Amino acid sequence: MILADNIKVIDLAELQFIENALSARLSEIEELKNNPELTAAEKKLGESISKNEEINSNFHELETKRKKLEDSVELNEEKIRSNEKKLFSGTITDAKELSNYQEEVDILKNNDSKLEDQMLEIMEEQAQLEPGIEALGKGMKELDSVVKRINNEIEEKHEGLKHNIEGLKKRKEDVMARIPADHLKRYNETKTKKGGIAVSVIKDNFCGVCNMEIPAIEAEKFIDSEILYECPLCGRISVLYQPGIDDIKKELET
Repeated sequence: MILADNIKVIDLAELQFIENALSARLSEIEELKNNPELTAAEKKLGESISKNEEINSNFHELETKRKKLEDSVELNEEKIRSNEKKLFSGTITDAKELSNYQEEVDILKNNDSKLEDQMLEIMEEQAQLEPGIEALGKGMKELDSVVKRINNEIEEKHEGLKHNIEGLKKRKEDVMARIPADHLKRYNETKTKKGGIAVSVIKDNFCGVCNMEIPAIEAEKFIDSEILYECPLCGRISVLYQPGIDDIKKELET
């Protein structure tokens, strides 16, 4: 079916190719937002941060306990020094009082020994945690570097796509300005009815959109590359293939 013969048909084909390219670029932007490599790296980084916080929390909790024990030892040491000073000052002559001071010194020293053993145990636990903290720190640094690299690549691609989209929109405006209003109306109506694709290219008697071979009796009517037709199978606006179409497609794909 012939639709028109008073229009530069390649303009309608170009308009369709531009819209296809715009759709593709917008899809690429959406894909960038959902980059699986970035998602995986961010997940690993988040897990490493959580693990690192957990281990560091354990380490600092142990350190708090160790310092409390250290403070207790220091207090005991002060008491021991004070008692020993009294014991050896010669000012105390009462045997019972001397015995009490000596007994307290022995108890404090015994207590110190136990506290120091506990401190050693804590320090051993801390020593076991340190390699993990170091490894996690190194791993987080590497993962953070990966995340930043991917984000930079995405941003660079995003800017390139935005620039490309702006160019496509301008080109679309220029092409639409060359197409008569009644044909633009039909184009938009067909696009709405046909899932966003209004124009097909007929090549070797095949429709480039529905990919069906046009019956011979209908194909005989497709003879002029400067006339708009309608695909008898899918009902889309159709143009006969011409070499310039490949040039437009190639240009829009780059």
